[in-house]
Amino acid sequence: MRVKLMMTVILGLLLSACAALNPIEKPQVAITHIKMAPSNGFQQQLLVGLQLDNPNSFAVNLGRLRYQLSLQGQALAGGSLNESFSLPANGRTQIVVPVDVNLLSGLGVLRAIMGSMQSDLDYQLSLTAAVENFGLGDITINKNGKVGLGASAP
Repeated sequence: MRVKLMMTVILGLLLSACAALNPIEKPQVAITHIKMAPSNGFQQQLLVGLQLDNPNSFAVNLGRLRYQLSLQGQALAGGSLNESFSLPANGRTQIVVPVDVNLLSGLGVLRAIMGSMQSDLDYQLSLTAAVENFGLGDITINKNGKVGLGASAP
């Protein structure tokens, strides 16, 4: 009887400890700008500005970013960044990531961008990041929005 009572108390404590642990809230991401870098033959590199907002009350350490980008509904390209960085608690970090576009395969995207009379372009971004603290592994963030081509957003 005493062992059973002790096991019940221990189990109750474990369950309450698990309930007290808040899972990490995913950072929020937005594209702030897209700039064209000098072309290299049939390769064009875009420099994509990302703003990452951390809604958590603790710093989130990220590394090994992988991303896919679509503009105007057309799959553009993807890329990766293997640098680690920290998002401050309840803070914001801005980074620039390279996206390589093969000009031959990206003609449809470039045509859609050039044919657009809009000052802002619709984008879809899928970003997967390795969370280095707490052993949480990878998180994926999907974002749809609008971005201007060339200049930074305010």
